[in-house]
Amino acid sequence: MMKDQNYKEIAERMEADAFHRGCYLSVLVEDIYDERFWECIIENVKPNLKDKIDFPNPSSEGIRGKDILKNFKNFVRKKIIICIDSDCEYLYSDKVWYLSDYIYHTIVYSKENFQCDYLSLNEICKDITLKTYDFKSLFENISRKVSPLFYLWLLFKKNNWHQLNSLISSETFENILNFEGTPFDNIGDENILYQNIKDRVNETLQTLKNVMDNESWYDSIFTDDIPEIKKRLTEKYLIHEEEILSFCYGHAVLEQFVQPFMIKLIEILKALKKQEIEQALSEASNNVIDNTIRRIENIAQQDIKTKLNDSYKYLIYGTVDNKEMQKIKEKIAKELN
Repeated sequence: MMKDQNYKEIAERMEADAFHRGCYLSVLVEDIYDERFWECIIENVKPNLKDKIDFPNPSSEGIRGKDILKNFKNFVRKKIIICIDSDCEYLYSDKVWYLSDYIYHTIVYSKENFQCDYLSLNEICKDITLKTYDFKSLFENISRKVSPLFYLWLLFKKNNWHQLNSLISSETFENILNFEGTPFDNIGDENILYQNIKDRVNETLQTLKNVMDNESWYDSIFTDDIPEIKKRLTEKYLIHEEEILSFCYGHAVLEQFVQPFMIKLIEILKALKKQEIEQALSEASNNVIDNTIRRIENIAQQDIKTKLNDSYKYLIYGTVDNKEMQKIKEKIAKELN
């Protein structure tokens, strides 16, 4: 195991290498896929750093990850910073290493949650179909359905109840939020979706109750522990029950729910747009109607996954507002002034 002095020397070398490349800032991230996300945020806050940011690999073996970056926490400063996913650890632990100057975290679970912001997704729908959708209500309803599991996840993590952690894990949220196979063919079928999620949540809760084999303990969690957690999240972090989806496991939210849901939704909205055009141009020639519909189809050919990969940019560049993104920007602006 390397000593702090070794990591200090590596940090100094990374900073020097960045200088020789003509860069003013070295940024350590968990994965190469995170680089563009953090680069966009930093450049938006500090335009003078555009094309002047270096993303060194902190390990000669090419290994990154949060555990590797933690070794550099004592050597960050204005010229070398760390940017990571929070994994929401700060919500259940008082000993989180990344709550420090020159270390920035996503606040929500991960970068993927920013790709699933309801305002950004609505912008994508407008870009592709020229129609809007009420993602806010959708996500608020889903948040309320999954919130009991999220509160339990925090409780188990906080108390180190390892024997129960496996019952509410990343895989649990992947299963709960899995959209594939959900009957959703029209706007208005959302209640079917909500019921499916609710049923899966209830199944998980019943399994938990059976494993605990102590009804009074199980009941006390819902009468005492969860209300306390909800109150703490609301008062200390301004996280309300209807916002919980933003703090759930990001890959589950994006890959199991948002991506397949968006693909289906775009099909529905595109069909509705065609109907609107046919009605609005009812007295026009078939040629005019066909040409107009063809334009809609051409617009709708944009790749949804590609749009989702960049959807966080709507939040960064101010097209829409997001309070967690704003907090990140404010911290960067304050410390890198």
